[in-house]
Amino acid sequence: MYPEAKMIDAMKVWKLPAGKESMLSEMCENGEYFLEEKIDGYWYEYEKTDNYAYLFSRNTSVTTGTLSEKSANVPHIMEALACLPQNTIIIGEIYYPGGTSKTVTSVMGCLPAEAIKRQKDNPIHYYIHDIIEYDGVNLMDEGAESRYSILEAVWNKHNLEQYDFLRLAVKVDTDLEAEISRILKSGGEGAVLKKRDYPYTPGKRPAWSTIKIKQMDSIDLVCMGFCPPTKEYTGKELETWPYWEHALEEWENDIDGEVKIKIDGVQTDVCQYGKPGWYPITKYYYLGWYTAIKIGAYDDNGNLIELGTVSSGLTEVMKMDMTCQPDHYLGEVCSLDCMSIDKKEHTLRHPAFKSWRPDKDAKDCVISEIFT
Repeated sequence: MYPEAKMIDAMKVWKLPAGKESMLSEMCENGEYFLEEKIDGYWYEYEKTDNYAYLFSRNTSVTTGTLSEKSANVPHIMEALACLPQNTIIIGEIYYPGGTSKTVTSVMGCLPAEAIKRQKDNPIHYYIHDIIEYDGVNLMDEGAESRYSILEAVWNKHNLEQYDFLRLAVKVDTDLEAEISRILKSGGEGAVLKKRDYPYTPGKRPAWSTIKIKQMDSIDLVCMGFCPPTKEYTGKELETWPYWEHALEEWENDIDGEVKIKIDGVQTDVCQYGKPGWYPITKYYYLGWYTAIKIGAYDDNGNLIELGTVSSGLTEVMKMDMTCQPDHYLGEVCSLDCMSIDKKEHTLRHPAFKSWRPDKDAKDCVISEIFT
């Protein structure tokens, strides 16, 4: 049916089992894994043989009994990848930016003529994240990190970045937990942790090798108070930064005659900021707005216990209104998304404000029920 094709099965992605979620932090910090963003699309394998080029999905065709082949639906992708050498296999996701897997089905699930018609003004994209063969060299026994290095070199060598419908997965090596949180909070599909030294195993789902992180936990907690803004501005936009405060403290001349000031008791060069006698402060300190909510829940004795703070997800309108009308929010229930919830320690990892819950009584937010 498909001459010369190898049709390698997809390596299945593992998921942390129930009760093991707390291990995510350890895995993000032990140095054994790197991270790639997960895209909401469908797995597709591009394979170039000696004489042909194919694009196989992970699904088996009812008609042929082999993997479904969809190259005719995406001629722009096939043309862009034609520069790759013979006997090359790369792995990725067919997706639409801002769309979902259902959007992909509307193109990949129809006949080629209709698929091309539907992409006339908006071509479908290919997110490339792995390579298992290149120029006749089998790479499946290479570790995930080694394969990514080869993939990145191939991407650069063939200048695939010139195509706006092709995208190379970004490899993240540090602050993995923070990156997962950023992806999920921004509405992304999720992330995949890849063990650096693990080979590609077609059709298998080996534990602890490639781990999918998709959804956030939801939790309802009580607004107990607010957090003031930090004062010191540590950004790099000093030339255009509009928020400054005069030192209003003692001035001194050093031995070179340069003016110095003391800010909070620490001697500082005034002129390093270009505004003698002034130093930069944060926007919210300048405005006097609260920047975070103190959150908590009730213990079994009816005491409201503080469990942490949340700042992510709060809009500027909310920050201003909470500052002007704090009593309007105190004691109200808010819904949060968290990357994970530690049920033993009663802590939240990277919480993000989702919405207020005027329909829920604060007394229903009980620690013993939330962290069970």
